[in-house]
This record gives sequence, C-alpha cells and structure tokens, in this order.
Amino acid sequence: MRQQFNKVAGCMKMNKSKRLWLASVAGVLALSFLGQGPVMAADYPNKPIKVVVPFPAGGATDTASRIMTKGLSEVLGQPFVVENKAGAAGTLGVASALRSNPDGYTLGIGPVGATIIGKLIGMQVTYDPANDIVPIGNIGSLPLVIAVKGDLPVNNIAELVALAKSKPGALSYGTSGAGTPGHLVFEYFKKIAGVDIVHIPYKGDAPLSTDLIGGQLEIGILTGPAALTQAENKRLKFLAVTSGERYPQLPAVPSLIESGYKDFNVEIWNLVITPTGTDPQIVSTLNAAMNKVLTQDATKETLRLQGYLPSVLMSTDETKAFVAAERKKWETIVKTTGVTIAN
Repeated sequence: MRQQFNKVAGCMKMNKSKRLWLASVAGVLALSFLGQGPVMAADYPNKPIKVVVPFPAGGATDTASRIMTKGLSEVLGQPFVVENKAGAAGTLGVASALRSNPDGYTLGIGPVGATIIGKLIGMQVTYDPANDIVPIGNIGSLPLVIAVKGDLPVNNIAELVALAKSKPGALSYGTSGAGTPGHLVFEYFKKIAGVDIVHIPYKGDAPLSTDLIGGQLEIGILTGPAALTQAENKRLKFLAVTSGERYPQLPAVPSLIESGYKDFNVEIWNLVITPTGTDPQIVSTLNAAMNKVLTQDATKETLRLQGYLPSVLMSTDETKAFVAAERKKWETIVKTTGVTIAN
C-alpha cells in the first residue's frame, strides 16, 4: 500500500512540476506576444510615412494637409510623403488609406464628407466610417459662409428669411455640389427657418462664386477660404457664418446663433486618420506630434492665412469623442433634411 502511495505521490509531483513548467513557458510566450506591439511602437517611426489626401493638389484640404505633414516630418524626424488620390467626394482616397496595413506608415486625411456624411446620404463606400477609422487628430476646422449678391435687398439673415417667405421658390442658392456639407447645412437651415429656396449645385466654389458675383445667383454657401478670396468684393454681401462663434477672418459677419438660430453650430474639418487595428501607442505618438505642430506659431499663422479657425488641441480620446458628437450632429441634419444621393 505504501509503495503504491509513493508511486502516486511521485506521479503527482512530476505532474505538478510539468504543469509549472508548462505554465512558465506559456507565460513567457504570452509576454513575448504582448511585447511585440510596444516594441514595434517604441521605434516608430523609422521610415517614411505616406499620407493619402483625397482631393486634388492645390485645394484647401491639400494645403492644410501639407502644412501638417511638413510639421510632423520636423517633429518626428521622418519624411511624410503626400499622395493625392481624388474622386467620389473624397471617399476614394479615404478607402485607399484604410486598405493599407495598420502599421502607422500609411495615413489618410479624412474630411467630414468622406468620414461621416457620404455613408449617411447613401453613397456606396467600401468602408464603415464608424468602425474602420481611427481618428488621430483634427488639422483644423472651417465655417461655411452665407453670402448673397450685392443688389439683393437684404442685409442680414432675418431680412433674407422674410424675402424668401414672401416669394416661395423664387430665390435660388448655390453650393459646391449636391451632398456637400454646404448643401446639407443650408437645407437644414431652410427647414428650421421654414423657407422654400431652390438648390443649384455647382462643381466647386469657383464657378459658384462667379455666378454669385455676376448676379445670376441670389445666394451662395461658401467655405471660409472661398469667402475670404472675395472679402473686398462689393458685389457680395456676407450675412452669417455657420460656426458657433464669429469667424476671426471676417469679424464683422455674425454667426447664425447671433442671428437668432440657437445652437446652430456647424463646421467642416479635416482629420488625420489611420485604419482600425493600428497600435494605440502609434496613434498616441502621432496625436502628440500633431498637437505639438498645432502649437507652433508658424503653423497657427499659416493655417489662419488659409482660412482655418484657431485649432483646438485634443487627446486621442477627445478626438474620438469629437468625431462621435459630430456623427450625431450630421445624423440629425441628414434625417431632418432627407437629403440622399447616389454615387
């Protein structure tokens, strides 16, 4: 009996030793796997980084992106190479960036249209904006500006609304295209104000501005930079901006909130984005670098001259919260207006 007991005890001791050895091996392996991410992130970046801009070179988004990438290159010590990939209202370039390996070496620029609006209004996009995108930070925001031709007998939003109500369907407004933020924002304003004004989509701010200045169009919804190029033009009048506060570059123009439309605060913006699955430490590194660039006087002044509002510094969590709040805002706008569009 004692011999059998000793044999069982020996087996148990051996099994216990084996279990301890296996547990030790498993622990080492687990630590090695867990360590792979931080080790990779620790020396990031160690080679050039590509940034996909979803619009042509020379536009407001491209210019802001190049200001940021230049600063990031200086802060992080690696080249940031811009690749312009335009098409499908920015969704083509965003899709290209999101198809890349989530290693932090291919980033994208995510305008509000491609990161939120497109999917909401029915565009066929190959990614899920809510789940496939990790926002790193916001390069900058822009207001939209409500402008009218110089001889239209109105000088503020109240007078414009009164004129529109006296002539339902007689006035027209132009935007840089169907389904753009300007289109959605003014349709939303129309619902709130209870007016009937006909939409005329243009192919960009330039032809829109031409017709507005020429008097062929009564109302134009311009981006901040487009409005600034016409700031001294006496054939235009600027009635309001859509941002929550006045636009520093056009300080005499009131906001819609000041004009009696409570809580009307809509801006457009450009994020730096990366695909879901990117190491959080890499995202944090890029976010910190962006914030450093945005605090530099040269960057702030350059963005201001390009028409951007003063930058708001955000952590990675704050950036995610910002995008989530913006998504809710645009969901409300789209639901209220009923605007839909196909590719």
